[in-house]
Amino acid sequence: MVGRGRLEVAAARFDCTPPLGVPSPTLGLNPVVRQIQGPMETRLFALRQGSLTIGWANSDYSIVGPGRRILSEALNLPLEQTVVSETHNHSVVTAGGLFSNARGFGSGFFRDFREAARSLQRRFEPATLSWALEEQRTITYNRKGRRQDGSTYFMREEDRINLGDFAGAIDPLATLLRFDRINGDPLLLMGHFTGHPVVSYNLEEPVINPDYSGWSIMDLVESFYPRRPVGVFLQGCAGDISAKGMFDGPIRARAAGARLGESFIRASEKTTTVRTDALGLARGTAQIPFGPLPSVRELKRQRAELLDFQKRAEAGDEDTLRVLGYNFSAYMEMKYRRNLARPLLRWTDWALEVHEKGTVLPDSLPLPLQVVALGEVAIVTIPCEAFSSIGIRIREQSPFRVTIPAAYSNGYLGYIGASEDVGDREYMSAFYRYTRRPPFARPAGDAIVQKAVELLEKSQHAMIR
Repeated sequence: MVGRGRLEVAAARFDCTPPLGVPSPTLGLNPVVRQIQGPMETRLFALRQGSLTIGWANSDYSIVGPGRRILSEALNLPLEQTVVSETHNHSVVTAGGLFSNARGFGSGFFRDFREAARSLQRRFEPATLSWALEEQRTITYNRKGRRQDGSTYFMREEDRINLGDFAGAIDPLATLLRFDRINGDPLLLMGHFTGHPVVSYNLEEPVINPDYSGWSIMDLVESFYPRRPVGVFLQGCAGDISAKGMFDGPIRARAAGARLGESFIRASEKTTTVRTDALGLARGTAQIPFGPLPSVRELKRQRAELLDFQKRAEAGDEDTLRVLGYNFSAYMEMKYRRNLARPLLRWTDWALEVHEKGTVLPDSLPLPLQVVALGEVAIVTIPCEAFSSIGIRIREQSPFRVTIPAAYSNGYLGYIGASEDVGDREYMSAFYRYTRRPPFARPAGDAIVQKAVELLEKSQHAMIR
């Protein structure tokens, strides 16, 4: 699907900072928000060219289902021409439960969301697109550690520091898209970067904080004062990438945001205008293959190990730090460790029941992808926590000059690693144990790469014709 004619853009935003005391699904002792450490915004925009319109919302909150429906109704669009992308900011994700309370902040949020979505219809104006790339290597690290025996583990902050300020293989690219009005004033700014925003995340006393992702966009927008374009943060394939300073708090979160903001600001000052601004949309589904379940004998062995872990945790044994290849932090409350391990037992019991009943399981997990193309620029929306290698491979194999792999978009289907991650046992690679799915089989997330590149090539071909 390709639009023809002049590109038009509409953008809006609204304040969505919740009040103190809203519920939080944190596993800590205080399941309500205790502090507001910074403002929150949800951003909406629409791209229109000829008969093709694409509506988009970008938020720290998990609002994919209702968000897409509201965009579809407000812009009179088919659902497949909408996108809702999430920053994956953990200091706000923990407050996601607030939207389930229709009498509380949730109802007000969706009222404001609907009003902003409807306002897009009257905000369209001609725009030009330009882009720029920067690198930011100081604020993230690869949290998939590997021991000398080849086993993998979730590398938390204390582990990272012990390795000497470890960074490892990251995706350092900071990409900026700049949509300007005809007079040159900025209308919409889209920043893309890869890494879990977890610096301000507080397990025990939930807070609201923009984290580095939000602060970076605020700094970018403020650099254009008194003009205030709408700023958007697109999260990359951050499944195995985390911000340094996990749980360190608001001061370090603000500092990390300032560094990324500086990268976005530098990019905004040296953008390259696209040669053609043809708008295109393509859709397809990647099939992520499943492997077999472990044998009954192996599952029973794993169940015994889990029950022993649970018993020791209930007794307050501080040495309950590893089970089935998962590792937990000594800084975690015992309650938090128990809650993280409980789904592992649930999955094991489910797998045993599948064997007992002879249940036929699906061969693969369908993963719907979209490509939104604008001239030589393309965005691939991915509804999962894909590992960074998947995003990098999509970009490297794409026929477009600039390609943005936007994960956490239009859904959440958990962590999905690449082919080389299959069989590893740390939290991210073995996340299937928190679901009702078998383990993935090769090529695993490389199937996302294959389908994304196919859609990118299809999009480019359609735009050239």
